[in-house]
Amino acid sequence: MSSRLTAMDVESQDFPRKVRGYDPEQVRMYLKSVAEEIQRLHLETDEMRERALRLQVQIDEIRAREKALQDTLVSAQRMAEEMKERARHEAELTVREARLKAERLLEQAQDQLARIEDETRRCRLERDAFENRLRTVIEEHLAMLDMRKADRADGESVRYLHRKTGSEAG
Repeated sequence: MSSRLTAMDVESQDFPRKVRGYDPEQVRMYLKSVAEEIQRLHLETDEMRERALRLQVQIDEIRAREKALQDTLVSAQRMAEEMKERARHEAELTVREARLKAERLLEQAQDQLARIEDETRRCRLERDAFENRLRTVIEEHLAMLDMRKADRADGESVRYLHRKTGSEAG
């Protein structure tokens, strides 16, 4: 006999009769009601087991989804960290490249400024030399004009003298 009592066991249970025993009909009715209750409880237990099994399956599915979500979240966090690290690295690289480019541009600008300053100095020297040559030419021309003026003044007095001498002779 199994440890679990079934409705059939209760219903088929037979008791020996004694002279002063219980009313067999009442015992049978009681046993029948106990058997029906046991059957109902077995059905309810089976339903509960099935429900528990379905719930366990749902729980397992939920746990599997939760694990998948956790794995996805961890993966997403890892990817986000990698993306941040990559972005930080790219930003550093961009800043470094920008600094190098700025330094090159600054060097080019300084070189260009030095060339312009050299050219400006050269132009000033040429201007000063030109002004000196021009001053010299002007001074020479003024000297020539002064000499010519002096020559003309001498020539007019000679002409004046020639006229007087020519009239006087005539």
